[in-house]
Amino acid sequence: MRLKVLTLNVAHGAPFAVPMPFLRRRSALLGTLDRMAALLSREAADVVALQEADRSSLFSGRVDQVARIAEQAGYPHVHHGVHSGVPGLFAQGTALLCRHPLESRDTAHFGRDRRMDKGYVVATLAGERGPEVVSLHLDPFSAAVRQRQVDRLIHALRQRPERPRVVMGDFNAEDVDGPVVHLCAALGLHTPADGEPTYPVPNARQRLDQVLISHALRFTRYERLPDTVSDHHAVVAELTLQPSTATS
Repeated sequence: MRLKVLTLNVAHGAPFAVPMPFLRRRSALLGTLDRMAALLSREAADVVALQEADRSSLFSGRVDQVARIAEQAGYPHVHHGVHSGVPGLFAQGTALLCRHPLESRDTAHFGRDRRMDKGYVVATLAGERGPEVVSLHLDPFSAAVRQRQVDRLIHALRQRPERPRVVMGDFNAEDVDGPVVHLCAALGLHTPADGEPTYPVPNARQRLDQVLISHALRFTRYERLPDTVSDHHAVVAELTLQPSTATS
């Protein structure tokens, strides 16, 4: 099995740190979303994880952002979960786009630790050995909240059938003993120790966006893309089954 994955925080379709799409012209919003779609089309990943992705609402400029990106980039299979929203005003969450059918779909928002809730979507690629893929977004403000959210994710994923697993998204932290380390230890995941900053705003420059994979998989490529279509950079990874797993 070979698998290419990509994760991107789309920042509600705004290429700056404080997204307010409904204050911009619709044409400008669509242009930003189409540049994101062009990036996805160019990279041709099998699975894409999106965060801060909105359904049609006032905040989103009356655009279903995930549907727009998926259509323009050629992804026929979409799983979009809304984790917070006010009817008619905003509806935001995470999503998975895939070139192959998705099974065993689930979506969850974390407990209402804050008014702007976060969460994840999870699904498995169709087939007996299809891996499980997760698009995750953690709280940006509190390490304690992130810890609770990661604990809930670990508990939920442990209830699902065991498969090779890919967890990717915006972890909102690169702190020692933070959510990435905790997830890796609890679920048997790994990721490259070093990587370029994915949130390169002034005075921040943090590696917030990552791809974690189970030990049944190995990386053959791991790269932060240079494109600036959002206030986050996309991360792309190419994966294969470990030889011992592929022949078992």
